[in-house]
Amino acid sequence: MPVLIAFNPVSGRGRAARAADALAADLARVGIESRAVATAREPAAAWLRSELAGSAALVVLGGDGAVRSVAHEAAFARVPIWHAPMGTENLFARHFGMTADPAAIALALARGAVTEIDFGAVATADGPGDAIGHFAIMASMGFDAEVVHALARRRTGAITRGSYLPALLECARRWKPPVVSWTIDGETERLGPGIIVIGNLPEYGARLDPTPHARRDDGALDAVFLPADGGWSAVAWLPLLRLGMHGAHPSVRFRRGARIEVQARSPACIQLDGDPAGPPEGVRTLRIEIAGVRLPVLLPPR
Repeated sequence: MPVLIAFNPVSGRGRAARAADALAADLARVGIESRAVATAREPAAAWLRSELAGSAALVVLGGDGAVRSVAHEAAFARVPIWHAPMGTENLFARHFGMTADPAAIALALARGAVTEIDFGAVATADGPGDAIGHFAIMASMGFDAEVVHALARRRTGAITRGSYLPALLECARRWKPPVVSWTIDGETERLGPGIIVIGNLPEYGARLDPTPHARRDDGALDAVFLPADGGWSAVAWLPLLRLGMHGAHPSVRFRRGARIEVQARSPACIQLDGDPAGPPEGVRTLRIEIAGVRLPVLLPPR
């Protein structure tokens, strides 16, 4: 069966598109048939589902957003996924030790070792058409989601880590935290103003890692609440997160569960795997749970 190569045409400032052609040529030299397809803004079912039929594996050239855009279809098709990192953070590839090296990809395909991981489904009860999307790494409501949305409004092309700074400063000045509560596997807790992050993997951008104990295959999601009374108090969490010291703060809350409901008194932005999600004006409710299918992942050779 052939390998499907999905590439984000804007990821890595166009490098992913060129890398897709190069990877197909390298795989052909070792007898592996492949075909390439560009990711699109439309739901993956429209452009990927028919392409996945009969594929041995799905290699994604791009960033974490490209992985998220195809993960749901790959899970339902039972096609294992490999992330060839071409984005800014590449958290999925970092977690599994994946690279864009054609030799490593060919060896992984030949070896055929696959694991299955959980991934999350997100919806809101704010109005009709309440499904928002899926995530493989993390979801959040609060300051970081505001930064992601602000960056998306400014974005004109490929981004770098430095691209986040103007958006971060903008949100530090104007962000007003929502007052939130959560219900996790039926148990409700009022939390106050702040940020909620839900982790499926223990990875986060810039190695901030708010849910360092999240496990990819335990049938549960890790939730953390970080109190904040404004944008600058949210920024103050960054060094503690980077050092892994946020867990010692008495007001930080950690929980774990398979179904998490979040309620906010005022609309708040959300992000999934580093991408803006949901309406730009934000939502008041979130339903986050383990999806009904698991995502097969092609493992690197050890």
